[in-house]
Amino acid sequence: MTTTTDLAARLRELPDDALERLVLARALPTAALGESGPQHIADFFDLAEALRTDDAVDAAIERLPRRALVALRDGGSPDDLAPAVALGLADDSGAVDDAVAARLAARPELVTDAPGGAAPARPDTSDRQSVADDDRSRAAGAEHAFETLTVLAELLRAADAGAVRELAKGGIGAPLARQLGERAGADAAAVPDRLALLDRIGAAHPEDGSWKVSDSGHTWLRSSWPERWATVVHDWRAALDPAVAEVLDLADDDLGDLVSLGRWAYPAGSRWLDAALLDASGTARVLGLAVDGHLTTTGRTLLGDDPDAARAAAAADLPGTVDGVYLQPDLTVIAPGPLAPDDDDDLRAVADLEAPGLAARYRVSEDSIRRALRDGRTRDDVVALFTRIGATEVPQPLTYLIDQVATRDGSVVVDRGEGDLGSVLHGTPEQLDLIGVDAELRQLAWERPDLTTLVTKYPPHVVASALEDQRYPAVLAAGARPETRSGPPVRRRAPSRSPEQAARALVERLRLTTERGDAEPEQEWLARQIDMAVRGRTPIRVTVRMPDGSERPFSIVPTSVAAGRVRGKDTAVDVERTLPLSLVVGIESDA
Repeated sequence: MTTTTDLAARLRELPDDALERLVLARALPTAALGESGPQHIADFFDLAEALRTDDAVDAAIERLPRRALVALRDGGSPDDLAPAVALGLADDSGAVDDAVAARLAARPELVTDAPGGAAPARPDTSDRQSVADDDRSRAAGAEHAFETLTVLAELLRAADAGAVRELAKGGIGAPLARQLGERAGADAAAVPDRLALLDRIGAAHPEDGSWKVSDSGHTWLRSSWPERWATVVHDWRAALDPAVAEVLDLADDDLGDLVSLGRWAYPAGSRWLDAALLDASGTARVLGLAVDGHLTTTGRTLLGDDPDAARAAAAADLPGTVDGVYLQPDLTVIAPGPLAPDDDDDLRAVADLEAPGLAARYRVSEDSIRRALRDGRTRDDVVALFTRIGATEVPQPLTYLIDQVATRDGSVVVDRGEGDLGSVLHGTPEQLDLIGVDAELRQLAWERPDLTTLVTKYPPHVVASALEDQRYPAVLAAGARPETRSGPPVRRRAPSRSPEQAARALVERLRLTTERGDAEPEQEWLARQIDMAVRGRTPIRVTVRMPDGSERPFSIVPTSVAAGRVRGKDTAVDVERTLPLSLVVGIESDA
């Protein structure tokens, strides 16, 4: 058995990184991790006490597999006890904290073994698997996966455009969910779950009231469809709680009743594990890994440890990309299959996606062509793009629209000046003749080095705005646009510390408390040990340095520690003793 004092001593000896991991794993309340307040942890004894409360012990037991619970109750091998030792419920020698033993004794039903200690029997699916059409299951799984990958990609693009904003209380509102659902071709009710999946795999996350796309999210958007599928599955699998991952491994291919298997594997974990397993089962279906409650052969490969095999399996099941799109006279563009990411990005630059999916539909409009021109593309660039990507010739109505918009908008380009100083205008001599003598633009103080160029000292966005005010068809070159914030300004919330940051801050504070210079650290530590024994009426063995330099042990039940002295009843001779704390060199539990 171990006590609060024993646990405090063990915690004190842990390296910082191991102590941080333990604090993180035990998920202590926020009030305990704070730097002030009545519940905050000020020293290692406070930490030990916080870890030994009934609630804290119960929460830790919930995370232990069956074998560890049995080992805590009956004793077991170091391997079986390892999960409990990692949570501070037992020490390396196998000694179980008495608070843990008490909680296990109060809940004997937790470790009632099935016959032989074996897992509950799984349904025999051998006949089903031999009869099942694996090709059909793989095709259905790939269809689910492609639908989900499409939704995830559209949500990432929406987030990158600043269109995914959170409510003050967190989460997105129902109107925004409907808008995003329409944009992504998904049910509005599924949008929050898909955003949560993006957050879980690290592709995007909420920050200061709006969602931001991470570097890995941008990389994912540039990846091929098989790479996207393999990456999402890998990152989702890596982010699973270890208990959930263990139960999935136990389940093998049958995900039909993960909850029952989870309750056997983690007898105390139903409060949190049931929901986590149901979520994992649902995500496996949404990602196309499982069909009718069973992993497909492709799903099994994607969940494995061979990235090359995962990509190959994904490529075998997903539809291949198409080389061209159909350009229609009604200004719609039909992609008869998935486009490669680069082709999709190019097409989105000149057209708007109307219907995502396996056969996506885009629409070209005045606004989309104007957007392309204002992004720095020329009329010839736009025509060349449609010519390259089109499986058919560029229809005359489309060519007419491009010419019409280019004539009105985009024929004058505003770029940065040499050395990023001022601006340079490029246009036809006739256009620049008019601009150069326009009285409303005289304040820009033009210089004209040649017939197709005007130069001014003012920055590009100022020049473009002045030209637009006077109805000139001017656009900013792609490299001349200033960085702008997407969406309306939001009130910045105070950044909250991550669990990792809170654990690190606590460990640093505990070290500073122990090493502070206003008292002898070891004397303060001994005093706190004695104080704990006083509060628990626990017998201790105190080693005292005698005047002749020798050391002598005393077994006492301490009654107080104050004014540099410890008082208590000597259990060996039944007398009261008062010992100077300055002469105490060691304390051990005598319980």
